[in-house]
This record gives sequence, C-alpha cells and structure tokens, in this order.
Amino acid sequence: MNSRPSEPPRPICVIGNANLDLVTGSVADWPEWGTEVFLDKSDFRIGGSAANTALVLQRLRHPVGLVSATGSDAAGAMITRQFAGALDRIATRPGPTSMSVGILQKGGERSFFSTNGHLDGLDAAFFSAALEDWPLAGAIALVSGGFALPGLMAEHTAFLQRLRARGATIAIDPGWPGDGWTDAAIASARAWIGLADHILLNDKEALGLSGENAVHAACRALAPHMRPDAALVVKRGPEGAVCYRRRNYIIEQARPLDVIDTVGAGDAFNAGYLSAVAEGASERAALRRGIDVASAVISEFPRSSSAIERSDVSCAISSS
Repeated sequence: MNSRPSEPPRPICVIGNANLDLVTGSVADWPEWGTEVFLDKSDFRIGGSAANTALVLQRLRHPVGLVSATGSDAAGAMITRQFAGALDRIATRPGPTSMSVGILQKGGERSFFSTNGHLDGLDAAFFSAALEDWPLAGAIALVSGGFALPGLMAEHTAFLQRLRARGATIAIDPGWPGDGWTDAAIASARAWIGLADHILLNDKEALGLSGENAVHAACRALAPHMRPDAALVVKRGPEGAVCYRRRNYIIEQARPLDVIDTVGAGDAFNAGYLSAVAEGASERAALRRGIDVASAVISEFPRSSSAIERSDVSCAISSS
C-alpha cells in the first residue's frame, strides 16, 4: 500500500525586531571606567530576537518570513539583503538602524547595551500594513521581543487579536521589560499570554512575571492567565526546557557541551521548537529540537548570517 505523502510544514511568520549586533568578549570582571581591555574575539552580525529566530529557521530550511524594518543606513542594507524571500516583509525607515553591543562573560553569560534606533516607530499600524498580503491562515505567527518595541505597546493586545482573527496560531516571546516587572509590565504580559497558543519565556522571565522562585511554581501561577489548550515553554539554559500544558509538566534536559556564545540562544530554541510544532511533532519532540538547535548555535563563533547550511544544525534536526 502506498504511503500517504506528508503535508508540508506550516509557514512561520516572525514579527518583531531586527538590528545589528556587535558581540565581543570574553571578560571575567567588568573593567574599571577609564581603562582599556583587549578582547580575544568579536562578531558583527544581524541580531534582534525576531531576526535571530528567522535566521535559524532559514538555516533549518523551514518556510519563514520576517516582518520588520531597518534604518536607512548600511546596517539596514545588510539586514535587507538577508531577508529578501517571498514571505519576508522588510521596510526601510529614515534614520539609523538599532544596534546592540553584547559583552560575553567567561562561562557563557552576557550583557547588552542597545539603542532603539528605528525600532521606536514600529507600531501596530506598521505591522498590520506589512502583513496585509501575508498568508496567515493556518500559519504560526510569532511576535518576538514585544517589550523591545515601544511603538507597539499601546496596541499589542489588539494586534494579537487581529492575528488570531486571521486564522494564525499565536506564539509570543515578549522578552524582558526595560523597566523590570512593574505592575504595568505584568498586566501587559498577562494580556498577551491570554491570547497566545505558545508562550515562550526563559526561566528569569517566568520567575519575574509570576513572582515565584521556582519554574514549576511559576507555571502553575501563570496557568490561570493562559488559554485552556496553550503551551507554556520555559527555557532553562544548561538545564534544558520545560513545557506546561493542561497541568502536564514535561521536562527535557540539555546535553553537556562547550558553550561559546549564548547570545540568541533563546531565539534559536524558539526556531527549533516552533519548526517542530509546525510539522506536527509532540511537545516533547518540540522541546528536544529546540534544545538541540540552540545547543548547535551557541557552540559556534563567529556566526555568519549568510551561512544558512550548517552540518551541526542538520544533526540537531535529525536527532529530534
């Protein structure tokens, strides 16, 4: 009997920020002001949580489109060249492109210094117009880095409602609020959680948002704000990731590896996890792919935004 051909994976629409990153390190301690430190490595590359996720999805050969904008400078041109596919929607806005400088600490942690640049003007009207002809019905729409998009904040909830009305499965990774977990930030995040099918947080974000001191307790505390069938995924770095859904708590462990550059690790996890979801994988298999893809990415330095094909990422796909 002939086997039925598998259906193509659902496309993923990644909505949010794109900028340039300068990542350099590593340092053991923060230097004293007025001094100079010579570092052993640096990498200049496309960044921003949404662009990072879309880049990894490109490398996974998953149908993806990035919906974002750049400034009107050379940095913006670099981003636009990378995202020129049929599903990409990249606008050019007057002014400088947002920049982030990431300082790596020995052992894998990092700190960022960022400018908003062109990101301040990206509001719900901009994204809605950019998505007007995007085939959202049946697709997964990831809104990434919501707290890094001040122009979207006022209408973020209404924007998610419009995405759902157009038939998209909603995923969110709001990131860390610039002013910390104030009452306003918590209220906003809870409203977004109530509209999402997949909520992607790291452990620090989950604890800060919930006010709890353990991930399992944070999941239970956030459950009343979730849709009944939503999945809450918490990324735990070297400890792997968990998925909380319908009171089921699934744990997947990370494998030991040499960590070089953790910048964008959570974004790479999102790409792996959502690509598996889009293919109809189980929650455990989706967690496994997310962990393996993130592990492959953070083990390389420098990263080339043009290097779409990587054998280590291909291994991560097959292993899940």
